[in-house]
Amino acid sequence: MNKKKLQIFHNIPLDTILFTNQKDIFYLTGVPFDGFWFLCTKNGYYAICSKMIENQVKNFFVKSKIKVWPYTPFHESVATILRKNSINNVTVDPTHISAYDFILLNNALTKKQIKLEKKVGILTSSRIIKNDNEIASIKKACQIVSEVCNTIKKELKPGLSEIDIYYKILELFAKKQVTESFSPIVACGVNSANPHHKSSNTKIKENDIVLLDIGCSYNGYCSDLTRTYFLDKIGREECVIWNTVKAAQDAVLCNLKAGQKISWADKTAREVIKKAGFGDRFIHSTGHGVGVEIHEMPSLSSNIEGVFLPNMIVTVEPGVYIDDKFGVRIEDTVLVKETGCEILTCAIY
Repeated sequence: MNKKKLQIFHNIPLDTILFTNQKDIFYLTGVPFDGFWFLCTKNGYYAICSKMIENQVKNFFVKSKIKVWPYTPFHESVATILRKNSINNVTVDPTHISAYDFILLNNALTKKQIKLEKKVGILTSSRIIKNDNEIASIKKACQIVSEVCNTIKKELKPGLSEIDIYYKILELFAKKQVTESFSPIVACGVNSANPHHKSSNTKIKENDIVLLDIGCSYNGYCSDLTRTYFLDKIGREECVIWNTVKAAQDAVLCNLKAGQKISWADKTAREVIKKAGFGDRFIHSTGHGVGVEIHEMPSLSSNIEGVFLPNMIVTVEPGVYIDDKFGVRIEDTVLVKETGCEILTCAIY
């Protein structure tokens, strides 16, 4: 159990919070499995689970003061615990609970005259800054994904299908005893023009383009990396666009540091690509935060307020996509520091 993380709860201006998202629960407790809700009150903590995982939960929390409540349905258990403790309200993040469970929970609480409050992103401000252990885990995840990417680059050749490469990536992750942080994207030829292409049976051709977007999870923390490779001959248009995307990324990485406005990153990358004549082909934000989830705050978008802070970990991933032809994206995971940023992914280009 992560006692330091649980202390964060006391800095949140809410008396009682119900966490239903496994990633939030992992962040607070370090529990590597799901299947239960976590109820935090000023008087104590409760792991609400089914009988099926009662022993598993108890064994994990054996040295903590967290009470294991092995009763279902969960929403009735929440209402019972709160009434026993004379608590009249509880807050939940509505983005991390199904509509069905939310309705059942609200009905159970209403019967006991308990108010259900809604608040989005309860832990966002806490999760956005990484501590030393989190940084170490993400660095290791970035090292592993970079090694896997380098291995895959050497094996790319005409005749291999996207799905062949997809499963090779998973095999390499398995050998390194990590899991993927998202489903790997392997896109060759015209498929690379689709930012979130689903790997298919399409085969690599002579002089083809191959876009790899991969990440792994180490100790529960994610990495994210994209490279766009060309096999043998590179066409003039492809070369111009690759250089443009790399220049856009470099323009951000060279000056990214604590104190810079977050919106600056997106505007900077977008301006480079716009000047090259591809502004309308950059169709997503410049990056996002990375942590226990592959997409966390902050979003590196032009309309985001706030500044970069030390120990934020974000991706920088500009891209240009030419419909029915090809796409180029280059992405690295970076650690924000006072005087600059440290690039954590190091796969060859």
